[in-house]
Parts: sequence; structure tokens; C-alpha cells
Amino acid sequence: MYGSERYKDSMKGLIQVPCGKVDPGETSYQTVCREIREETGLHTAPVYLTTDKSFNCDLYTTDIGERVPQWMEPSKNGPWTFYT
Repeated sequence: MYGSERYKDSMKGLIQVPCGKVDPGETSYQTVCREIREETGLHTAPVYLTTDKSFNCDLYTTDIGERVPQWMEPSKNGPWTFYT
């Protein structure tokens, strides 16, 4: 799993995976595809995993194979790190 350390706001220092809010007119699937592309530079085909009712969000998983995420938002968070 790849994660990135947050630099600012109330989540500073925490590790995050690609995520974001659903834009008007977007499905959760479209959102996850867009957020992964914006935050890592990767085009993926995520698979729905479950809904986390306590955070009101859908969770997806994807296999990026041997590809490595790019550091697209250095002003927000650190480079992507592989966690096992």
C-alpha cells in the first residue's frame, strides 16, 4: 500500500492514501479515478470494496502492478511511500 504524509491542516503528520470529495454530478467511482490520477499521476481501474458508514464514504481498491505513483502535490503532502 502506498501512503503519503500530510504537511498541513488538522491532519499534519498523518499518513493518507489518495482521497477526496465527490464533485457535483460525479459518482464515487468517477471521484476515485480522478483523485488517484490527480494525486499520483496513475490511471487505474478501481474495484469497489465497501462503504464505511461511520465516515460516509465508499472504499475502493486497485492494483497498480509495478507502476510507481508520482509526487503530484508537494505543497500538500510528502512523496508516496510503499508500506507493507
